[in-house]
Amino acid sequence: MEGEYAHVSDDEKLAVATRLLLSSPPGEIRDVAKDVVKLLPAGLLTDAKLRGVLRAYNVKHCTGVMTPEGTHRVVICQAGEVDPTHYIDTKSKKVWGFDHLTQELLAHDVSDCPEKFTMPTEPFRLAVQQALDGYVFTQFANQGAAAVFSTGDNELTIVLSTERINLRNYWCDRDYATATKRVLTSGRWTSQWTLNLDSRVLKGAIDLHVHYYEDGNLQLQSRKAVETTLASTDASVVGAAVVQAIRDEEHVIHSNLEDMYINMSEETFKEMRRVMPVTQTKMEWSIHAHRTAKDLGQK
Repeated sequence: MEGEYAHVSDDEKLAVATRLLLSSPPGEIRDVAKDVVKLLPAGLLTDAKLRGVLRAYNVKHCTGVMTPEGTHRVVICQAGEVDPTHYIDTKSKKVWGFDHLTQELLAHDVSDCPEKFTMPTEPFRLAVQQALDGYVFTQFANQGAAAVFSTGDNELTIVLSTERINLRNYWCDRDYATATKRVLTSGRWTSQWTLNLDSRVLKGAIDLHVHYYEDGNLQLQSRKAVETTLASTDASVVGAAVVQAIRDEEHVIHSNLEDMYINMSEETFKEMRRVMPVTQTKMEWSIHAHRTAKDLGQK
C-alpha cells in the first residue's frame, strides 16, 4: 500500500552491506566495516561473512602487506593465492598465512614453497621481479609492492600495488596567514599485467582510486587498459623492457590527469558558477552599505 515500506530481507541487507564494503576507499575498509555492522541487525554480519568480504576486497585491490620483519611487502592477489588464507611471497619464495580482518601476515604461519619457482619461465620471472623491485623503490618512494608469478609455460603475471594512507596527519594551509585546516586523503595505485613470452605481448590495466574529504566527500576513480608489444623478451633484457613499458603508460596517465585538473580549474568550474546571483543583483562589497542596510532593518 502507498506509504508503506517494502520489507527488506536479511539477504538483501547483506548484499547492500557487501556492496558498501567492497566500494570502500583505500585504507578505510575497517572503519567502514565498523559503521556497517551498526546498521545491520545484531549478528547478521558474522565474522566468517565479514572475512569473506574482506578477502574479496584485499584480493581485488592487490593489497600490499609488510612482512613481520619489515623487509618488504607481499601482494595479496589472485595470482598468488594458495588458498583463502595463504599467499605466495615472490621475493622470499615463501607462503605466508594472512589474516584478512587485521590485514597482517602471520609470523607463525610461514613455509617454503620451492615447487612454485621451478617452471621453465623462472629465469624470466626472476629478471622481471628484480627490475620491478628497483622501479617500485624509486617510483613509489619505497612504499609499493611488486610481485611476478609464473602462471603458464610461457606466461608471467605481474602485479604492482601502492597506497598512501595517512588519514589523520594530512594538513594543508587554507588561510596563508593564520589558519591551518585539516585535509584527509587516501590513495591507491595498482596495475596488473600478463606477459606472453612467445608473442612478446604485454597486456594489462592501471587503476587509480583517490579519496579526499574535509567537509565533503570526493572520490576519483580511473582505469586504463593497455596492450603493447615488447621489442624483445630475452632473459637479459626482459626486465628493463617491462619496466620501460609500464613507466611509459603510467606517465601518460599522470599527464592526462594534470590536463584534466587544469581544464577543470579554467573551464569546468567557471561554467558551473553563476554569472549573477539568484537576485540578479551584483554583490555590493562596500562595508558601509551593508552596515546601513542592517541599521535600517532594525528600525
